[in-house]
Amino acid sequence: MKVLDDVIDLTVPFYEGMPTDDLGPKVWERLGYAYARQLQGDTQTRCGRIILTTDHTGTHIDGPMRFDPNGAPIEQIPLQRFITPARLLDLRCVGRAGTIGKKELQQAGADELQNGEAAVLWTGHDLRIKEPSYFWHRPQLSLEGARFLAERGIDTVAADFPGIGPPGDNRFEVKRVLHRAGILTVEQLSNLAALQQKTWHLFTGPLRVRGAAGSIIRACALVNWKAKEIVDLTLDLYAGMPSLGAVPTFWTRANHEVTSFFSGGEVSYQTHSMMLNEHAGTHLDAPSHFDEFGLAIDDLKLSKLVVRAHMFDMRHKKPLEPISQTDLEAALGERQFEPGHAAVVWTDHSKNYYTGTDYGNYRQFITAEGAEWIASKKPSILVTDLVGLDEPIDLTFPVHNKILLAGICMLQVTTNLEKLADGEWEICAFPLKFVQGTGAQLRAFAARL
Repeated sequence: MKVLDDVIDLTVPFYEGMPTDDLGPKVWERLGYAYARQLQGDTQTRCGRIILTTDHTGTHIDGPMRFDPNGAPIEQIPLQRFITPARLLDLRCVGRAGTIGKKELQQAGADELQNGEAAVLWTGHDLRIKEPSYFWHRPQLSLEGARFLAERGIDTVAADFPGIGPPGDNRFEVKRVLHRAGILTVEQLSNLAALQQKTWHLFTGPLRVRGAAGSIIRACALVNWKAKEIVDLTLDLYAGMPSLGAVPTFWTRANHEVTSFFSGGEVSYQTHSMMLNEHAGTHLDAPSHFDEFGLAIDDLKLSKLVVRAHMFDMRHKKPLEPISQTDLEAALGERQFEPGHAAVVWTDHSKNYYTGTDYGNYRQFITAEGAEWIASKKPSILVTDLVGLDEPIDLTFPVHNKILLAGICMLQVTTNLEKLADGEWEICAFPLKFVQGTGAQLRAFAARL
């Protein structure tokens, strides 16, 4: 039995030129298909991109540090907090620029909200996202409505419109009422109509950016979520982190000290910006990374990214030792590998991620023959605690080519794989919704009944 029945995407697409009321994202290629063919003598091609963004672009979450300088940064909050039983509140009746108060919330069923649930405000405003007035002529939660929700003991308030409070409220009064009650806030959901009459949990797992107050996310609905245990497979993103290629950069755009000064001490908040290499940190490679005609990140169906894990214990392999077909067959033993599941290659290399050891080049690797054997088993995802997978000195990238050209995604730079050694687990990998993305960061995790 699977840990869920379906996954429904609730995230707006993320791309350069997307609607935003602040600094919009900038996307550019590190390496394009045409130039890669020149480098490789037309024997192969690949593509990778850099994305510059803020933490408040598109579908995103605000954590405790957003309005509280003593609040926990987003990476320190346990993953369980971001998988929440959710209640859909139909508030379409408030109209294009209506106010959501206590009365409207009660009419939508908010009196039935339970401790720890997410109140999901459905107004249909996501259908107007490309209209010029999307950010300024929109629904809003009133202070009265925020106080009513704060008294319910709920975990999260999520909405399909930006801002949550009144447009132009630079003091964030409504969100601060919610945050003072320990409530997380999520903005710019989409596709909530698909959740009518369903039982579901809201997943809003943020990137593990150290010291961040919020994060862009891949929000989704986990329909009939049954998991009793989860394991976070995600490593931190931080300044100076190990990376093959461009190293991600992070900086604070506004901090509590400066914003408090300019508000006369009445309010403070924090936001940050980041420059991400699509293939740095815990990330998912889409087939389009090495296949110009393969599926990109935003083409992947989320329901196909919840897959049974099959462990291949390679901890006996030392750095720079190859993982061959023979090794993989021996690790599989008498077990049967079902097509569409996840092949999890476990080397314990994640222990070197934070140590300063050469994480990228002093590691185990999979041989071309081993990659061909894995591809023949037709997994949906190849999961590993390695980065790169190919032999470090082999710039022909046979593993990437054989796996990605077979239409198989690769989840790399994971951690905590030892916790999956016993029992039946399912890998859950919901990447950021980068349009035409060749890869994307994510909050990856495993779950079991």
